[in-house]
Amino acid sequence: MFFLLLAMRNQPLFTFSFPLFFLIMACCGLIACQTPYGQAVPQKNLTYRYTGWPEKSVERLLFQYLDSKNFLTSESREGTMRFDRKGSNWDTVKYGSFLEPAVWLRLEPTFNEDKESMQTTLSIKVSLITHRLSSLEEEITPGKHHIEEANEILGYFERMMLQSVSSNTFSPTSGD
Repeated sequence: MFFLLLAMRNQPLFTFSFPLFFLIMACCGLIACQTPYGQAVPQKNLTYRYTGWPEKSVERLLFQYLDSKNFLTSESREGTMRFDRKGSNWDTVKYGSFLEPAVWLRLEPTFNEDKESMQTTLSIKVSLITHRLSSLEEEITPGKHHIEEANEILGYFERMMLQSVSSNTFSPTSGD
């Protein structure tokens, strides 16, 4: 036993290698990058245009549609409506913690009607929220898949709007 301790005393505990150190640091740097070099940061706003629809109609239908998709409504201090839906468990682990807080996908619509062209523009700000409706509420920049999720949800709404226009325009006539 004495010889074993004597032999271990002369051996360094860690052997330090500069190439290995720089390799580990480079890997940590690549992992830490949120957006790879050369790729654009995801756009946080989505824009849709509805011709022939007044602002109040688009607003009312959007609010009903998002309510049917299990979004919870709240109002900001500025008076704009916000729609929140609980994010995935992966989002909660990534942006919150294992237990709390839950992460919410937030959609904040704004409407702009051009009466001359009879076109309503719907702009949606997409964000992630932790500590929903509390003084600790924190807004997190959404990832690419969150923007895609919001775009898919609103794409269904847009198709619904277009279907109702086409069904009103091309209603079948009877008798002739």
